[in-house]
Amino acid sequence: MVRETATAGPESPASAAQVLVCVGDDRLTAAPARPLVFGRADLPSAPADPPADPDRTAGSAGSGASHAGSGVDTPGVIGLDSQDMGISRRALAVEFDQGVWWLANLSAKRNLLLDSGFGSAMITLRPGQRHAIAVSPLGVLVPGAIYTHRLDIHVPDDALALRRPSELGASGTITAEDLHLTESDREALAAVFSPLLRAWPRRGAHPLSYQEGADLLGPGWTGTAVRKHLERIRQRLADSGTFFAGSHAKDDLGQYLLDNGVLTAADLALVDRAG
Repeated sequence: MVRETATAGPESPASAAQVLVCVGDDRLTAAPARPLVFGRADLPSAPADPPADPDRTAGSAGSGASHAGSGVDTPGVIGLDSQDMGISRRALAVEFDQGVWWLANLSAKRNLLLDSGFGSAMITLRPGQRHAIAVSPLGVLVPGAIYTHRLDIHVPDDALALRRPSELGASGTITAEDLHLTESDREALAAVFSPLLRAWPRRGAHPLSYQEGADLLGPGWTGTAVRKHLERIRQRLADSGTFFAGSHAKDDLGQYLLDNGVLTAADLALVDRAG
């Protein structure tokens, strides 16, 4: 992968108004009026017109990035790898809006993965979604066809977003005591959601299937048994007014349990013990 060093301001944030983004050895800064946009950044086939606002052009031109264009498709885009067709032309943006720093998925069809640190689940940011940055540094994984590219976003403490209940993906909050989890419940949860509990690079973006969870737990477990444990937990949550439905229900349930501290990396010991 070839990348040119690019900067869009000072090397490090001097105040809450600036955010540092590290991509490999590159260090870039974003400001409220100067967001950073990343993508594949294929070089245009013809010379491009200069952008209307030069201050929004982040980085220097080179074989690894395109930072100028007609302003229609990829204005001010910082290239991750012009040869990697698995990256969208406009993949993501680090931007300031309504007093909060956001990570926006600009792709029309590709997910981003957010790594908020050891013991926390990898968050899937789907196309068109935005994530209020509440932890620093926040790792962003951009899966490509050749490599998975990583960015680390550093936001000053006084500029971090406050967590709101609406950011948890479902209404309300709950504790492990509220759910009355049995030892078997916790084992089933730890097995199915084990990919979300592991540290990078072993961390996965999605839970296991029920059968995979049973295989991980070993003799005495079946996929049906694991599914029934999770269904009972979902029903307890529904009884308290928190619902998980649809094609992403299991993913959302896992994220909710981790966000509320019901599941932590310490629960992996249950899986290791069972195996």
